[in-house]
Amino acid sequence: MTLMESALPAEGAPGIRRIELDVTGMSCRACSGRVQRTLNKIDGVHASVNLGTRVATIDASRDVSVAELCAAVEKAGCSAAQRPEGSTASLTVDSGGQRNVLSRLVSAVFGH
Repeated sequence: MTLMESALPAEGAPGIRRIELDVTGMSCRACSGRVQRTLNKIDGVHASVNLGTRVATIDASRDVSVAELCAAVEKAGCSAAQRPEGSTASLTVDSGGQRNVLSRLVSAVFGH
């Protein structure tokens, strides 16, 4: 458990809410890591970013706005929008992500 996790009350605690953002523009682990680090720099925020689903799951204090979270994602070089409540993570890959996966596959097979 990190210091931040121990200092932040769990989701469901008074004053904490869970927010999910759809994040676009991530193409690698470095991108998702940068988004996660940027979000976690905000006071009262604990974020986890999943590159595969392109979703940032955030436990945040009630005084942190969705707009502030989206602005932080943009500062990290990506775009974000709040997921509708009750939606499930989509496993679809945007066209840029498909090209990236295909390029890595070709490189792995042919050694380029």
